[in-house]
Amino acid sequence: MKFREFMMNPDDLKTADLKEILNRLDSLEERITRLESNKEQINQVQAFPGKETEEDSDSVNLNFSQSSPFETNLGEYGLAWLGSIVLFFAVTFLWQYFNDSGKPLISFIVGIISVAGVFTMSHYFRKNFSYLSFVFNLFGFIILYYIILRLHYYNIKPIVTNQLFATILLLMMIGVQLYSAVKKQSQALAGLAFTFALITAFVCKQSQPFFLISITTTGLVMYSFWKYNWWKALIFILCISFLINLIWLFQNSVSSVKISADLTYHFAFIYFSITTAIYSLVALRKPNKSYPGNLILLTILLAGSAYSILMFALVMRYFPNAYVPFFTAISIYCIAYSVLLKFYSQWKFAPAFYALFGFIAISVTIYGNYHFPDSFLLLICQSFLVLALALWYRSQIITLMNTFLLLILVIAYYNISGTLQAVNFSIPAVALFSARIINWQKERLNIKTDFIRNIYLFTLFFSILYATYKGLPGQYIIVSWLFIAGIYVVLSIIVKSFKYRWMAMANLIVAAFYLFLIDLASIDLIYRIIIFLFFAITSIVISVYYVNKLKKKNVDIKIEQTYTIEEIL
Repeated sequence: MKFREFMMNPDDLKTADLKEILNRLDSLEERITRLESNKEQINQVQAFPGKETEEDSDSVNLNFSQSSPFETNLGEYGLAWLGSIVLFFAVTFLWQYFNDSGKPLISFIVGIISVAGVFTMSHYFRKNFSYLSFVFNLFGFIILYYIILRLHYYNIKPIVTNQLFATILLLMMIGVQLYSAVKKQSQALAGLAFTFALITAFVCKQSQPFFLISITTTGLVMYSFWKYNWWKALIFILCISFLINLIWLFQNSVSSVKISADLTYHFAFIYFSITTAIYSLVALRKPNKSYPGNLILLTILLAGSAYSILMFALVMRYFPNAYVPFFTAISIYCIAYSVLLKFYSQWKFAPAFYALFGFIAISVTIYGNYHFPDSFLLLICQSFLVLALALWYRSQIITLMNTFLLLILVIAYYNISGTLQAVNFSIPAVALFSARIINWQKERLNIKTDFIRNIYLFTLFFSILYATYKGLPGQYIIVSWLFIAGIYVVLSIIVKSFKYRWMAMANLIVAAFYLFLIDLASIDLIYRIIIFLFFAITSIVISVYYVNKLKKKNVDIKIEQTYTIEEIL
């Protein structure tokens, strides 16, 4: 210790130590401030590497922030696709030039060199320009597929004359592309490979290879969705396969040999059904955050719609009079699969959709066997069976769709025929029992309004009037309508529903109009007397019932008010 420090008293030593500590803290704070300032300058330089002045930096920052979204997307994505498309056409035109010049071997070599160059650029750009590398890789496979395709197909002087060998080359190339897609986990590359497979099946122009390649591709698409959640590829290939199948179906001429054509299109029915059944497996997939929640519903609706259009085209063009076995098989499959989904699927709508599709197929089968109007009786009775199935499934969807289908069926029956007594009386019977079941089991069906039940009651009201009008002699029509009004009143008492009372009064009004406008001029005097007496008795009885009901209701209200006053006092 120095002599000066030794001669200082303890208080002076403490003051000196405190000053030294404060000086060190100040120096540390100053160093931290300088470091933060240097860090901000480094970040600004990295963000704007060409700035010279602070003013220039501010202006560049403003302009860049305003134009960056559009300019960046256009420069990075748009120009990458534009350049790749132009490059594709340049290669194909160059290939076409040598091929048309009678030098197919040179054209093939040029194509291979071009493909190798594109893949080389994709590999070179993979670190610094990842998206451009991806686009080059995609177009490399497109160019390669085009070159291999033109070795045999769509070529007047093909290099590969054997169609089987050319098809195998295409499939091998697609297999390599799928392997690359799985290795890179690229859904876009896999979707492109699946599209190439469907195009290969189409260009074969032979039914059996077309069916086999397409079914195998559909299976691979479903496997990729199940394992890698590639749902975009699933939807895309479903739409593309539908268009290809529709084109294939209409491009074949009917002028071929009838037996072979029938056999081919019987196979087409099997192929369409297997393909749709593969897509239907999505209903067994458990919910997952890796794909949208409405994807399963969308896939089922798209597959069902595509299958319906294909089957309609197939039947109308090739089997207009022999389609019953097809729809019988469809109905059996759909009903059985809906039962399976009832136990094993976590999607509540799936069993309902397949059950409805199955019953529609049953309806087509019934029509094919009995035709109109004889098939209406079975179709209307089937509506009641569908409602029973809806109770088992606890499905509001089946109930609602069955209601509208029955309404359409009834309207169609009245427009087409309306003369079969069995059908005329079956319609109100089915409507009455359906309305009662829906009211009885509305909690099980999760029905919170009376909309569906009201449709059945309206159907019951008008159909029973029509059935008695068509089925009974003229002098008994009014009597039957009055009797029906009495039944409505009894039903309103039993089930305690005001709707049947309204139906009874409406029935009386219709009967009154019919009595004064039509019956008075057409029936004998004795029948008039009987009808008027019966009408008067029925009206008076219903009036007495309403008077008693109103008196009882008023007494109940007064008693309730008395109890309320006593409680207040």
